[in-house]
Amino acid sequence: MANTFLKPSKIANTAIGLLYRELVVARTLWTDAVNPGEFTGALNDTVNMRIPARRTARKRTLRAGTAIINDTSTEFSIPVQLTTDVYNGAPITDEELTLDIVDFATQVLNPQIRAVAEGLEDEAIDEIENATYPGAMSINPDWTEFKVGGRRDWYLIAARAAKLLDKQHVPASERTLLVGADVKEEIITDDRFVRADSVGADQATSALRERTIGRIAEFNVVSSTDIDDDAAYGYHRTAFVLATRAPLVPRGANAASVRTMGEPGGAMGYWDGVSIRWLSDYDYTNTTDRSLVNAWVGTATVLDPDTPSNPASTKSLKRAVQIVNGS
Repeated sequence: MANTFLKPSKIANTAIGLLYRELVVARTLWTDAVNPGEFTGALNDTVNMRIPARRTARKRTLRAGTAIINDTSTEFSIPVQLTTDVYNGAPITDEELTLDIVDFATQVLNPQIRAVAEGLEDEAIDEIENATYPGAMSINPDWTEFKVGGRRDWYLIAARAAKLLDKQHVPASERTLLVGADVKEEIITDDRFVRADSVGADQATSALRERTIGRIAEFNVVSSTDIDDDAAYGYHRTAFVLATRAPLVPRGANAASVRTMGEPGGAMGYWDGVSIRWLSDYDYTNTTDRSLVNAWVGTATVLDPDTPSNPASTKSLKRAVQIVNGS
C-alpha cells in the first residue's frame, strides 16, 4: 500500500481541526480576545487587550429643569504576553517513511496534535488555578447551608456561584463549572442534575462535548482530571484569556514528500481564536524527516475595577468563583 501524504496546507487545516476537537478547558476560555497579528512588533511580546467601559445611567425628575450630566467612557486594558512555546517534534527515518507509515495524519500528526492540546490545556488550567480569587468570590462547601443529608449539595453550591456572578453583572450565557473527578461523581448522582444526553446537545464528537456532562444552575458542567479531584471553579468565558500565535513558516523549509512540487514544508492554521503551525524538514545527516507542531501561548486573568465607573480604582477578579476544597 502506498504511503498517504498530505500537502502542507491540508496538513495545517487537519492539524487545527484535530487540535480544536481535542481541547476541553481551553475552549471554555476567551480564545478570540486578541488577534494573533497584534503580537507582531509588540514590545515584550505583550498586547494590551482593551476592555470596554461600563457606564451607569443617571436619572432626573421630569419638568424640574435639571441639566443633563454627561459622563465620559474610560476603557482599561489587560496585558496578555506570549510566554510559552508549546510543541511536539517527531523524527521520521527513511525506513519508517518508506516501509512503515501508511497514513501520515493518523500515525504521526494525530499523536502530535494530542500532545500539543494537552500542553495548551495545562496553560489554561494553570491560569485558572493560580488566579487570585477575592473572598467575596469564594465558596466553602463546609458551610452547613450547602449540605443535605451529610453530603455537599452541588445544586445549592452552583446556585450560590451563579448568584455571585449575577451580582457582578456577569452574563448568564457561556458560564462553565469546571470540576474535578470527585465533584463530578457527586454531581451526576444528584437527580436534579440535567444531563447532557437529555437536553438535545450537539452530538458532534469532540473532547469538550464528551467532557461536558450537563448543566446545573446556568453552568455548563465540564469535568477534568487535570485539576484536583475535589476542586471546582465557576467562571464566564471572558474571565480568563488564552492567546495563541502560530510562528511563521521559515522560508527555507521544504517537506521531503512535496519537495519536487516546490511547496514550503509547513503551514499555519487558525480556528476560532486558536492558531497552530506545522513544519517539516529533512536532516540528511541522519536521513530523517522531522515533523513539528507548535503554538506560542500566553494567558491572562481579566480583572475588573471595584468601582465600574472608575477604571483607575482597584481591580479584582469578578468573573469567576472559586469553590474551596471541603468535605
